[in-house]
Amino acid sequence: MKNLLLLQLCYGLLVSSLFGCKKDADQKGKSADDSTFSFTYRGTHYELPLKEGISEWGILEAGIFINRPDIFPGVVFFPNSNCAYLDPTGSSIERAANCVLTQFGLPIDSSTVYIYSAGSVRLDYSNCTAHSEYDPYTGSTVHYDVCDATGTFQLTLKNNNNDSIVITDGKIEQYSFRR
Repeated sequence: MKNLLLLQLCYGLLVSSLFGCKKDADQKGKSADDSTFSFTYRGTHYELPLKEGISEWGILEAGIFINRPDIFPGVVFFPNSNCAYLDPTGSSIERAANCVLTQFGLPIDSSTVYIYSAGSVRLDYSNCTAHSEYDPYTGSTVHYDVCDATGTFQLTLKNNNNDSIVITDGKIEQYSFRR
């Protein structure tokens, strides 16, 4: 019975991965090293390669994050098209449902925390393959997909001083992304 349930689960994951991601011949054969992330901020166009060890950018839920304190005064989190914020360096912003933000359990200081004003993020996945691995901490098998992700984004964040962070022309290509 347990083997049948496991077989059904594996089959379901295989079918969903086959139909959930389209195949794109242009992206086939690219590795994580080919990943790119670019955007324009204050008239400067930034192109950030994927680095090992330090995540300067990446995919977060259905969106992205940018961890470049030399460009922004903290980490920009953009988990979906209706929620984004800048977590200032040295702070600890917590996000609850419906993008409710708190800092150390209290309401945020919205003069230092920039919050979503406008923007959108779109990610598409292709060339997905199903994988699994044993998790020694839980003793169970973890199932996941490895896909190529491409997308675009633009974002305006504002604080209560009416200062803004405007990011335009955002593009992401991340190959061999585990989701």
